[in-house]
Amino acid sequence: MQVSRVAKHMVERFGFSKKIGQIAIGGGGGNPFLGQQMSSQKDYSMATTNVVDAEVRELVDKVYSRATQIITSQIDILHKLAQLLIEKETVDGEEFMSLFIDGKAELYVS
Repeated sequence: MQVSRVAKHMVERFGFSKKIGQIAIGGGGGNPFLGQQMSSQKDYSMATTNVVDAEVRELVDKVYSRATQIITSQIDILHKLAQLLIEKETVDGEEFMSLFIDGKAELYVS
């Protein structure tokens, strides 16, 4: 639910869609605890809603695939980290980074 909400904001408000472009659609909606967001009308058509839904789905699928690929490619290092956490319960930043450096892990910044 959280992933879908963030992805929808990325598409509607932050321009993460080539099909929709660098515009913000879908108003803020107000505070949902006051009932304002739940009953508000969309300010775009059903066709645009379908495009938003497709873009959200594509974004979620893409990042899920990327996250799965990163985790599986670094699984040996993650197992070492898990073992270290079982033994020590806490790992500081230096120990954490040394696991990844010693394991020759790639940095995934892009």
